[in-house]
Amino acid sequence: MCLPHCPTYGVQRVEGDSPRGRITLMQGLAQGRLEPENARLRAHLEGCLGCRSCEAVCPAGVRFGELMDHGRHVLHTHPASRWERTGELLFGPLRRAALRRRGLRRGGALIARLARGSGLARLLPPSWLPGRMLRHVAPSLHRLPALKPSAAPAAADVWVFTGCMDAFFTGPDLRDALELLDGLGVRVAIPRGQVCCGAIDQHLGRLSDAEDLRMSNLRAFAGDQPVLALDSGCEAQLREYPAEGWQGRVTSLTGFLAGLPVEGFRWRTDPVRVVVHLPCTLRNVTRETDGIRGLLQRLPGVEVMTLAPPRNCCGAGGTAMLTQPAMADPLGRETLEALQLSEPDVIISPNVGCSVHLRALQTGGPRIVSPARFLRERLAPGR
Repeated sequence: MCLPHCPTYGVQRVEGDSPRGRITLMQGLAQGRLEPENARLRAHLEGCLGCRSCEAVCPAGVRFGELMDHGRHVLHTHPASRWERTGELLFGPLRRAALRRRGLRRGGALIARLARGSGLARLLPPSWLPGRMLRHVAPSLHRLPALKPSAAPAAADVWVFTGCMDAFFTGPDLRDALELLDGLGVRVAIPRGQVCCGAIDQHLGRLSDAEDLRMSNLRAFAGDQPVLALDSGCEAQLREYPAEGWQGRVTSLTGFLAGLPVEGFRWRTDPVRVVVHLPCTLRNVTRETDGIRGLLQRLPGVEVMTLAPPRNCCGAGGTAMLTQPAMADPLGRETLEALQLSEPDVIISPNVGCSVHLRALQTGGPRIVSPARFLRERLAPGR
């Protein structure tokens, strides 16, 4: 049943790139019958996009995402080459520090914006990872604006999780969310000490690093206020923290707003046609596909267009959009075609990675915005 739902199998038609094929390979790896340094084995396991569509439809309830995390952990602890080992020794500490310190991320984002503005990206070969990276993220790069939470943590109605992409892509979305919630009379705070949600490390097999990040966030958000995540990937990762009472506190922006009397607030009434992109984390992990559309349908002037569903994944897959262009780009273009078929004015996507990927492939058409950006724009002035 899982094969029709696996995007990599749909493209490759190779058993090793299917869920059951990858499970068989992980069994061989766990039993010592396959070597973790084997190039073909690594290609099949590292090629998984982590969409978990197979997990969502599995009648046996196989936890494929968890299996893949542990399979990649084995690969991570057995580097395939001296270059891979050297790279981890050189850049591993910097990566770990950047996921914990906003100042380092700001420095990296500044370098990326300078490279974009100087035209350096055009000088780097697109087949080289730094060249691909600079070209791909360029349309989505934004600086982190000044943020003004509306309350101290103890007095806030909701605590906001900022994520680690704020200095690169989501800073304006975070500002829009704060302004929106303040305009609706919601007291907001951004607790200190929070770090990356851990999804990047978790899904690349760096499980101990992901655990360290998880513990830091649990300390930063100790309390009982709702924890609002603006990105569906962060929300999915946060919800799977194994801590008592934690999962019920984590919510999305649209999930939180759905519990408010939004009809009683002042919204713009001019007509706008929107289509909602439902990322894998929303469909297969948090299962909130109806909530975001239901909220938008409650707003005056907003027409939510019917979507002809594309293949199960847009190809972004965390870092896959940078490291696996032959897989990611065709899936992304297929997704864009489906999203634009009804000729919407705006495409709304609650996942930052998907938005970055789709904007990079766009050659025209409607804007791709976050729910925070769209809702802030629809809030009437003076409220």
